[in-house]
Amino acid sequence: MTQTIVSNDQPTRAMLKSKPAEIFSSLWASLFYSGRVTGKSVLFCSSDRQEGATTIAAALAVAGSTPSGAARVALVDFNLRNPMMHKLLRLKPAPGISEIITDSLDPASVAQRVSSGLDVYVAGEAAERSLELLRSPTVGDFLQSLQEGYDHVLVDVAAANHFPDAQVLAGKVREVVLVLRTEQTPREAVAQAKKRLEAGGGKLVGLVMNLRTYPIPQFLYKRV
Repeated sequence: MTQTIVSNDQPTRAMLKSKPAEIFSSLWASLFYSGRVTGKSVLFCSSDRQEGATTIAAALAVAGSTPSGAARVALVDFNLRNPMMHKLLRLKPAPGISEIITDSLDPASVAQRVSSGLDVYVAGEAAERSLELLRSPTVGDFLQSLQEGYDHVLVDVAAANHFPDAQVLAGKVREVVLVLRTEQTPREAVAQAKKRLEAGGGKLVGLVMNLRTYPIPQFLYKRV
């Protein structure tokens, strides 16, 4: 599956406007209603930095949980290197995943409610220890608890070709969506990212071609 999305990394709001709602609802259906994704959890990453994976994951989580209560969705920021989800959705930066792992916090106490159908788990404060935390056995327990409590779990992680984080998480969240920047991401970078993810045990279930230029109103330049 290849899906083209117009987007950038400006702050995502909790509610989608009508046109982007249609686009992201279509992408949601392509992933979760087509049988392409067979489990509850999906990993979102890019091959390079600043290709929009965080924005795509956030907008999809909003689309999938709208109307409120249609599905219970957990959006998880495992980009411990450069966490942006809290800024994108204007949430508290901590406590988050790092505190769940290091301080044994109850995940329920960390979840930030965006709507009745969407909870967000921010990264917390752990940039210097990200790989150590990702390798903790607690990560698997945490992800398992999310799968038991939600209909869908969307996980954002750092760029696959720059850090080993996506490769490590691909062993726990095996189905992966790779976000690319149209007319900028080299084919070789995509192939390298795919190889890294598969080496970690991941399976590529879709590509999102982000920031393609064509005449659509600038609905994502202020908010999605």
